[in-house]
Amino acid sequence: MARSVNRLSRFVQAVGSSPVFVGIDVHKRSYSIALFSPADGLIETYTHPADVESFTAQLTKLGLTITAIAYETGPTGFTLARRLIAEGFKTIVAAASRIPRGGAAEAKSDRIDATKLARYLSSGLLSSVAIPTEEQEGYRALVRRRKRLAEVRAKCKQRIKGYLLFL
Repeated sequence: MARSVNRLSRFVQAVGSSPVFVGIDVHKRSYSIALFSPADGLIETYTHPADVESFTAQLTKLGLTITAIAYETGPTGFTLARRLIAEGFKTIVAAASRIPRGGAAEAKSDRIDATKLARYLSSGLLSSVAIPTEEQEGYRALVRRRKRLAEVRAKCKQRIKGYLLFL
């Protein structure tokens, strides 16, 4: 961890007050972060534990001029986005289907994905989905759960009817 702190502080010194774009590959246990300065092409990547509070505190303490932050939609929800927005960061949550993909098969890792998000963000190639409030997100989860239960119930009825028809 001390080595990554040294690298981060060197990046902060090298970038100065230039705008920085942040790409995050979000997972349940960790965030892969890429800091990209388009002015001089510098990129710094590191991994941070998946803790929204400590991550936003770290971004604030870095003292960088963060223009925007982007991450891909996924099962972790929008808690991170809401917190970053509350701290005053412009945050984009990009739909996975709307992120540009290359035609050829490419190497894939969390670090590479975070770097691509930061680069695409700096180029203006990412657009955000609507970030719901906690209440809206809870309601969506409830509606999805109800739909799944209705589907399971219908399949169960079909199996029972099929078995009775067989008999």
